[in-house]
Amino acid sequence: KIAAVALATLALFSQDLAIIFNDALQSEITSYVLAIPFIFAYLIFRKRRMLGAVMPSETQNQPKETRHPPTIAGILLSTTAILLYWYGSYTFTPLEYHMSAIPIFAAGLTLILFNPRTLRQLAFPIIFLIFLTPPPSEILYGLGATLSVISSEASNAIANAFGVSSTLSSEYGNPTIFITRPNGATMSFAVDIACSGIYSLIGFLIFAVFIAYIIRDKPWKKLALFLIG
Repeated sequence: KIAAVALATLALFSQDLAIIFNDALQSEITSYVLAIPFIFAYLIFRKRRMLGAVMPSETQNQPKETRHPPTIAGILLSTTAILLYWYGSYTFTPLEYHMSAIPIFAAGLTLILFNPRTLRQLAFPIIFLIFLTPPPSEILYGLGATLSVISSEASNAIANAFGVSSTLSSEYGNPTIFITRPNGATMSFAVDIACSGIYSLIGFLIFAVFIAYIIRDKPWKKLALFLIG
């Protein structure tokens, strides 16, 4: 059953996963994707004892009123994922739609082949797969541009606070800090999207979610750790 879930998911999404990981090897924007399989495997490994206890739970002796609804829900989830995959194939951003369908499809198969208790234990690892979805370029560049402005303004203010003659300009598109040297020469530092920290921030977000989940502590401490990350 475990092999069936894994193989069915890989069979349906193999081409998209190949594109995602090939992109991750070549682009710093999605390089964080390379860590997700290892984190996912570790999350499953941590749950191995609980999964060993709940996976074999038999439902044959349960009344039909409680035995069939999980299977029906699993079929509906799997169908929804396939429809989302099909719809995404006819859009301008098919990869985003296809990757978003993976957690839904995996959750559906888990309900069909196992039981709700198994899905409850696997809920976080399955949801974690949503990070395979590449961030929409419009949002990515919008946040990157905002971070560029914030970081350049902060850097310019720090330079002035230390007595360094510097001014900030955006006439070339990206925020640019101009520093005047003692001999009158000017040095310019452009803060573009790649320098804004947006790519690193995505990686920090993923690891902050991971660490906040695995530590055993109070919810407010988990939230604080996530925000610090």
